[in-house]
Amino acid sequence: MLLGVYFHLSLAYTTFGDGDGWVRDLNSTSPVFDYFFNILHYFRMHAFFLVAGFFGSLLYHKRGGRKMIFNRFKRIFLPLIVFVGPLHILIEYFRKFSAVRNDGHNILDSLSISANMIIQVLAESPWELFPFTTLHLWFLNYLFFMSLLAYLLKSIISKYIKLHSLDDGNFISNAIRIMTSNLFLKPWMGTFIFCFFYGLFMMFLLKTAAQAGAAWWSWLWFFRWNATKTFMAFGIFYFIGWHMYHHKSLINLLGLKRQLSIFLTYSFFITGLMFSIYKIFPYSPYPQINYGWGSSKEVTFNVDMSGFDFRKFYQEGNQLEGVFIQGDFNGWCGECDNKMTDEDGDGIYTKTISVKNGDYNFAFTINGGEGLKRYKKSDFDEWISPGKVGFECEADSGFRNYKIQVFEEELILDPICWKQCTDCDGNIINLASYGKKEPLEENPINLIYLFLWNFGVPLYIMLVISISIRFFSTGSKIIRYVSDASYWVYIIHLPVTHFASGLFHGVSMNVFLKFFLSSIVTTLICFFSYHYLVRRNFIGKFLNGRKYN
Repeated sequence: MLLGVYFHLSLAYTTFGDGDGWVRDLNSTSPVFDYFFNILHYFRMHAFFLVAGFFGSLLYHKRGGRKMIFNRFKRIFLPLIVFVGPLHILIEYFRKFSAVRNDGHNILDSLSISANMIIQVLAESPWELFPFTTLHLWFLNYLFFMSLLAYLLKSIISKYIKLHSLDDGNFISNAIRIMTSNLFLKPWMGTFIFCFFYGLFMMFLLKTAAQAGAAWWSWLWFFRWNATKTFMAFGIFYFIGWHMYHHKSLINLLGLKRQLSIFLTYSFFITGLMFSIYKIFPYSPYPQINYGWGSSKEVTFNVDMSGFDFRKFYQEGNQLEGVFIQGDFNGWCGECDNKMTDEDGDGIYTKTISVKNGDYNFAFTINGGEGLKRYKKSDFDEWISPGKVGFECEADSGFRNYKIQVFEEELILDPICWKQCTDCDGNIINLASYGKKEPLEENPINLIYLFLWNFGVPLYIMLVISISIRFFSTGSKIIRYVSDASYWVYIIHLPVTHFASGLFHGVSMNVFLKFFLSSIVTTLICFFSYHYLVRRNFIGKFLNGRKYN
């Protein structure tokens, strides 16, 4: 849980993207936070679900199936329903505060201006503040359904065993129990089997990562196939954690030195194998691999802005900050060195970017990411090409992007007409290089990448468990307190990270010092709010089932 707090806070200091909603001071970023983000993102939620599975099993075996489900409904699903609305408003408010602060306003003015912006949204389009998604509480949504699925499976299996008089369980359950016990009794073999199974499962799902390409934040995620695959990928760890409870007496056998040796040995092996494959076929579905090992190609993007009504834009009181190119190749990073130029004044804006091999989504925007945040959401689509209303030559629905393929040669794209997928004369533009017809991501070699990349996820988790056993096994009032506070901190930390990072926007200070100070502010607000507003009252009982003296 604590890793998640600083994981989200780091998004305000990464060099890529618009921080997934976190406003960034462009003078305060560092690649160090890119690595910090990616390393934690690689295994953090998987470990979260594994721990949740362990305690779900504890509830089931201590209280029985029906009481376990009733507990999960009260402690997981109801808090999701109750807190998601207020959180949505708080997140929007402090996100706007961070953006206004980044524009150079002082703290008090930023708080006031942001409040007025929220009031204006409530007056003009209040539905924009309705929580149409589960926000960062999507974990609770998934976890409740995993608990429900575990209960149903246990009920079915128990009935099957009773009917057939099989006292030793069923084949699948026994196989999982044996694999789980080997994680502690035979860690070299057990860890390898765990890694191999998860890598094979992700290869079968054709999924680069558990959260990749999925609307996991949707309330109705089970109607979306990619989100269902995300549920399945995380579900593996939930059910491994569930079966770990049966071997809780073995957990202390997991030694740190031995698990570190396993981690280093297997990591060296899979990294060397991926590197060898990459040298033969210099492309992978993972940007981290392409950026680390691949060479760059120069790609020149051109957009014909004759279809955009600049006169109307200015008449509505808007300020032009530029035309920008946004894409997977630059992390959709708003205003960070992505401004296009029109030096000859012919209405065609251009920008050359160094791009690694791969398939990429991209779009053109009026104003950058930070510029867009200053305006209403209703303006977004009008200022993005193609956007939802553009790209009329394709019939798909939802928000759309252009796609480009870069492989083994430099590209100079013909001008793409604003809001179209052709030039302004209606001619189709080729966005694929080297004469390839199919997306690189569909190459069969990528199955090996999917396997090897996901093979390493359980390695990290087992290493973290061994570290926890080594340093946090003894009883501690501090650790107990942090554990008690963890649920509230998980719920409230997201708006706090927007506020804490925004406090230091525009301040002339080392980026690492900024992160350190914003981490302290975030931690203090989260735990002080728990101690004085939650721990001893009905909110604490609602979340944790009890109030503390």
